[in-house]
Amino acid sequence: MILKSLLITALVSSSAGVAFAQTAAVQKKILAQGVPAEAFNRLKKFINNNQGRTYTIDTYTCDGRDENSVRPCEESKRNRSSKRVTVVNPQYVAIVDFTAPSTKRRFYLINLKTGTVQKFYTAHGIGSGKSNYAVAFSNTKDSRQTSLGIYVAGEVYTGHYGDTLRMYGLQRSNDEAYNRDIVLHGAWYVGEDFINSIDPKTGNARGRLGVSWGCPAVSMSVAQKIIPLLKGGSLIYHYHADLDDASLSGAEVSLR
Repeated sequence: MILKSLLITALVSSSAGVAFAQTAAVQKKILAQGVPAEAFNRLKKFINNNQGRTYTIDTYTCDGRDENSVRPCEESKRNRSSKRVTVVNPQYVAIVDFTAPSTKRRFYLINLKTGTVQKFYTAHGIGSGKSNYAVAFSNTKDSRQTSLGIYVAGEVYTGHYGDTLRMYGLQRSNDEAYNRDIVLHGAWYVGEDFINSIDPKTGNARGRLGVSWGCPAVSMSVAQKIIPLLKGGSLIYHYHADLDDASLSGAEVSLR
């Protein structure tokens, strides 16, 4: 097994240092914009408790490619590897509230320095539910389910949907994210046009986003906007109010 060390650095210099929503006024501003308070406080606690901590993540390399490549390859060409990623103090974090339906802008991009929050649509995995809500989550390969938990945003590669952001899961609920190729990417099936499009099976408006294979897909235009802000050290938190704690066991959790 190859062990590579990768220091995921923040988007701001360590000398500048952005404290996690460093003032009460900034935190109040963030929460006033609809960010779920419990999710925000959990992420705040995680950063405070783990800043500077290095995690060893199971990954893979691909036959015939540079060992630093993060672009996926066929299963038959994968070789077990690992990377070390370090939690730093990022300027941007994202909270995806999977308690909410896909027709709500449930992806919250938070600037911890200014308190500015931007909200976007995001898809869930087809294994988590084919309807407007995600109801089941797991860390299981080939389940095509969304995984709850906190991730470090890593490197960018060019994939099927253009620029794609690698995500490193930091908890038992999502530590197989790299090997499952759970990434942040753009997709044509995310946006109001898809929500309002006609389902040929029913003749009615779909009333939901499309579904991914477990990735938190956003629209193509949003991906181009947020991936440069998140790459290289931001934290992304997949949250569900009713299932978060149970998911930390590593087992599948479900509302079914």
